[in-house]
Amino acid sequence: MKKYLIFFSFFFCFPVLNFAQSIFSNAIVGANPNNSNPYTLGQIVNPNITVSGIGRALTMFGVNANNRYDAKSWKVEGSDPDTYFEFTLIPNAGQKIDFVSFGFKGQTSAKGPTLFAFRSSVDGFSSDIGTVSARGSLVSLSAPAFQNVVLPITFRIYGWAASAGTGTFSVNDFVFKGNVSCLTAEKPVLPETKLGCASTVLMLDWPSSMYASNYFLDVATDLSFNNRIPGFENRELGNVLSESISGLTAGGTYYVRLKSANSCGESDYSNTINVAPTETIYDGIWSNGIPDASKKIRFSSDYNLNSDLEACSCQIDAGVAVHVDSGVVLTLERGLDVALTGSLTFENNASLIQINNVANTGKIVYNRISAPMKNFDFTYWCSPVKDQVLNVLSPNTLSDKYQSYANGKWVIENGLNKMDPAGKGFAIRVPKPNIHFIPNNEYWTGLTYAQPVKFVGVPNNGDITIDSQGVQKDNLIGNPYPSAIDADKFINENLDMIDGGLYFWTHNTAITQSGSFYVYSPNDYAVYLLTGGVKATSGGTVPGKTIAAGQSFFVTSKTAGVFKFNNAMRNTTAVLAPGSNSQFFRMSKTKKTESVDKSRVWLNLTNSDGIFKQLLVGYITGATNEMDNLYDAVSFDGNAYADFYSINKTNNLAIQGRTLPFDKTDKVPLGYRTTVAGTFQISIDNVDGELTNQTVFLEDNLTKTIHNLKNGPYSFTTAKGTFNDRFTLVYIDSSEGVVTSVVLNPPTIRLNSKLDNQSFDKKGISAVISVKDHQININSFEETISALLVYDLRGRLLYENDSVNRNEFIIQNLTSSDQFLIVVTQLVNGKWVTQEIIFKN
Repeated sequence: MKKYLIFFSFFFCFPVLNFAQSIFSNAIVGANPNNSNPYTLGQIVNPNITVSGIGRALTMFGVNANNRYDAKSWKVEGSDPDTYFEFTLIPNAGQKIDFVSFGFKGQTSAKGPTLFAFRSSVDGFSSDIGTVSARGSLVSLSAPAFQNVVLPITFRIYGWAASAGTGTFSVNDFVFKGNVSCLTAEKPVLPETKLGCASTVLMLDWPSSMYASNYFLDVATDLSFNNRIPGFENRELGNVLSESISGLTAGGTYYVRLKSANSCGESDYSNTINVAPTETIYDGIWSNGIPDASKKIRFSSDYNLNSDLEACSCQIDAGVAVHVDSGVVLTLERGLDVALTGSLTFENNASLIQINNVANTGKIVYNRISAPMKNFDFTYWCSPVKDQVLNVLSPNTLSDKYQSYANGKWVIENGLNKMDPAGKGFAIRVPKPNIHFIPNNEYWTGLTYAQPVKFVGVPNNGDITIDSQGVQKDNLIGNPYPSAIDADKFINENLDMIDGGLYFWTHNTAITQSGSFYVYSPNDYAVYLLTGGVKATSGGTVPGKTIAAGQSFFVTSKTAGVFKFNNAMRNTTAVLAPGSNSQFFRMSKTKKTESVDKSRVWLNLTNSDGIFKQLLVGYITGATNEMDNLYDAVSFDGNAYADFYSINKTNNLAIQGRTLPFDKTDKVPLGYRTTVAGTFQISIDNVDGELTNQTVFLEDNLTKTIHNLKNGPYSFTTAKGTFNDRFTLVYIDSSEGVVTSVVLNPPTIRLNSKLDNQSFDKKGISAVISVKDHQININSFEETISALLVYDLRGRLLYENDSVNRNEFIIQNLTSSDQFLIVVTQLVNGKWVTQEIIFKN
C-alpha cells in the first residue's frame, strides 16, 4: 500500500513530464559500457544539439558490468562530494533548448553510496535540482534557468556516503526531455547618426544582436522605403557590425533600417534612423543654433534675410515668406526646396549661390532693375530661372520688340515665348514713356528709365550648356544663374569656343534715327577678356571680371560646339565682393585674387564734340606677341565717327595682350580712323602693374614728336581718313634733338621754359583749338585766355598776342604754308596748354 501511494504522488506532481520529447537518451545496453569515459554508444540525440554522452569524474573507476554504466570509488565522507556521473548538452548555432525533465534508472551495491544529488553548471553545481535516489528518479527541469538555453550545459548526479570505496553505483538508462527549436535573432538597434553636408559616404556601425549570424540593410529616400537605393535593397552583409554606404547625394536625406538573421530566419526590422545633415529650423528662433555650411535650414516662419547667410540646403514651408535684401548673398552647398505656397524673394543685387550640381524644387522671385534706358532702347537679358515668359517679364514692351539673335541677325520673338534654353540672351525694348500702363501701373517720363522686372521660376543651377551659332558666328548668350559669375572662369572653361572678347551693351549713346530705322551704335559695347576690359564711353566703367545675374552679352564662337556654364564660375572666391552683382550692364571691379601678372595701360581717344574710343594694351601671363584668342579682342569699328586701336600685323585690336616679362623696349603701333577732321587728344585713362611707375610715351611719326603721356594728354590735328602708321606706343624716349610737344622755348619775357600740360588723371579739357577757313579758333572752357603763341615744328615763332583777355579768340590772316603748327595758350591762372594743328592756307 505504501509503494502504491508513493507512485501515485510522484505521478500527480509531474503529469506534464510524460508529454515532453526526448532530446538525449541512452538505454545503455551491451558489455561493459564503463570501459568508455564518456560512453556514447547507442545514445539517441536530437539533430540540433551536440552531447558528450555519459561520463564519470576522473577520480573514479569503471566496474565491468553489462547493460549499465557502473563505477566505484564513490566518496565515503564529506557533504560536498566530487564523485559523480555527468552529461553535457550543447545547442547547435541558432538553436535553443527548453528543458522539461531528466529521468534515469539505477542501482547500487551494499557498500555503494547512500546519498545523491542532481545539479547543473548553471550555478556552478551549487544547488540541488529535485531529489534523486539510487534506484532512479524523474526530475523537473521546467525552471526558467533551463529554458532558452543557447550555451553548453552540464548536469551531474553526485553520490557519496559509501561504506567502502569498492561500493558501486550505476545508471542503467537515462533520458532528457524537452524541446529544441530555432533561436530567433534579436532585433538590431541602430544608433542615430548624421551625414555631413558634403558627404557622399556614410559609415554605419551598430552593436551586435544576440543569436544573429547575418544582417540585412535597407537604405531609402522615403520613410516608407518604397524608393530604396539600388544596391541597398535588403543588402546581405554577413556577420559584421559595420557597413560603408556609398553613392549618396551630398546633403540628401536618407532612411536606414536593419534586420538580423540566422538559420532559423530573420528578426523584425530595427528602428528606422533619419540620416541627413544637422538641421536648424526657424520658427521665431533657430531651433539648433545659427545656420552654417554644415546645417540644413528650414523656415517655418516668415524671415527677412538682411546679412549674408551660408547653409547646407534650404527648405521653405507652405505659407512662409522669406525675403532677401538687396546686396545680400544666400549661399547653399546643396539644393533649395520652396513649398508651393511658400515664397523666396531676392531683391535687386541680391544673390543665390549654390555650390553643388543638384536640382531645385519650387519657384523663387528674383527682382532686377535695368541700367537707365532711353526711349527705343533695349536691355540684353538672360533669365536666371526656368520657364520665364518674355511678356510676363516686361508686359508693356511692344509685341514685336522681343528679340533674340541667330544666324547673324536679330529675330523677333513672340512675347508668349519662354526665355529658354538657359543661357540664351534676349533683347527687350523699354516700354514707351509717358504712358500709364494698367494693370501693373508702370509709368515713366523724362530722359531715362531704370526698368524693374521680376523673374519668377525655379532657379537655374549646375551644369548648363547652350549651342553656338556656328563657326565664326556672333552669339547672344548670358549668365544663367541668380548670382554673378566669374568672367575669367567662363572664358577659361570655353577656351575652344571663344574667339575674341565678351561684348556688353552699356546704353550710353543716344539712339539716332535714319529714315524709319533706329540706329544703335556698336560704340556702346564695353569689351572684356583675360587681358582686361575697355569701356564704351568716357563716363562708362571698365568691365571687371564679374558678369552680373540676368546679364547677356555677345561672343563670337570658333566652332559649332556648345558654351558651358557651371557652378564653379559662380562668384564665390570673393564671396561676392561688394558690388559684384550690382552693376548690371557694366561689370564691376572685384578684388584681385588670381595669381596672374598684369601690367596694363588704357588709352583714350577723344575730341571736344564727345567722340570717345578706348583701347587697352596689357602685358599679362599667358599672352604672346602674336594673335591670342583669349587675350586679343578686335575693334568692332562700328562707330560712325572714329575708331582707335592697337595694331598686330593686319588686326586692329581694342584689347591687345603682350608677352611677359615686360620689356621697356617694346613698341606697339597704334592706329585710328576718323570721319571728322580737327583736333583730338590721346590720353592715359589708367595704368597698373609695372606701368604704374614706368614712363609711357606716344610717338607721332608724322610730326616726329615724342610725348610723355604721364605728363598729360597729347593733342594733335588730323584730316579725315584711316591712319595706321602715325602713332607708336613706346616706353623709352629715344628722340634726343627732336622737338617734343612738352618743351618749347617761347620768349622769356612772358613764358616759363617748361609748359604746364594736363596730367593724365585730370580729365577736363582746358582749351579747344580748331581750324576753319584759314582761321584758328581758340575756346577756353576753364579760364580767360591771357596770351597766344603759334610755332612751326622747327620752333620758329609765327604769331604772338600777349593781351587777349577773352575766352574765345580767332587768329586771322596768319601767314603760313600748309603744315603742322603748335598753338601755345596761356590762361589768366598761369596755366599753359599746347596743341598741334594742321593749317591749310
